[in-house]
Amino acid sequence: MTAQTDILSFQHIATGLLLCLCSMLVDAKHVEPDDTRQSQEVSEELCKAVKNYDDWQLYHDQWVSEAFDLERFQWQASKGYPVKESRFYERTDYDKYSTETLMRLAQEGDKAANLELAQRHYYFRSGKVSDAEHFCYMAVVDGFSAMTSCMISSYGEKVARQMAKDQGQSSERQLKLRLKLLGWTQISQDFDDVFAQQFAEILKPGYQRNDITDAMIKDAAQSIREELKLARQKRKEYKETLTFDVKQEMPELWRILENNQQNESMINSCFKESQYATQ
Repeated sequence: MTAQTDILSFQHIATGLLLCLCSMLVDAKHVEPDDTRQSQEVSEELCKAVKNYDDWQLYHDQWVSEAFDLERFQWQASKGYPVKESRFYERTDYDKYSTETLMRLAQEGDKAANLELAQRHYYFRSGKVSDAEHFCYMAVVDGFSAMTSCMISSYGEKVARQMAKDQGQSSERQLKLRLKLLGWTQISQDFDDVFAQQFAEILKPGYQRNDITDAMIKDAAQSIREELKLARQKRKEYKETLTFDVKQEMPELWRILENNQQNESMINSCFKESQYATQ
């Protein structure tokens, strides 16, 4: 297997996971009902969370809430996920800035400029994932959990390149890179972000082999935490340009759906005997 094949194989897997992740983050206006999910018993917890919104409307066989959609948009933005395709998004000067301008601003400590660069390089692939790593790292320093996936992807490409160089043999360099990647999968657990955690959990088994123990991963993650802590201390003075709070909590209704792996069509079942079920 060639180096190019190894790298392309990782990129194919990571890109597929990334597209899947992004698809889970889009607005819910056009979700088709899932009959298999509809037949399941709806928990009281789910319907209680549904009742927290009073603006439900039936739209193409799906009950939707503008307030719920807005909360999800705000949470996505606060975690560093791309939201520019959302109807709630309002364009800013950062959308128009050139890469050169953004890099200058980011070097001056502008968080929003750094995040824009990370998203352009990682989510929109304006360059190699390795080109995104510095900006993604600083975005994690700033608290953007979405960018832990970028760090995992970047190290995944490094592992693929090293494996190609090793020609099927193990090496100390390859072990260190896999351990760093696995450390980042652990870091994703530090954030209240089920999507970053899902991405890490899917990729983790492919890199943890018999030569890496859970204790080693724990130590690797702790080392990364210490590095992040030092970087945050150095970044105390910066130009505050963000409009969202990175500590914003995930909407409870969304959390329940994701934790139970339920399709949004499950919301419909809460309206069978609900005070909102009027057309």
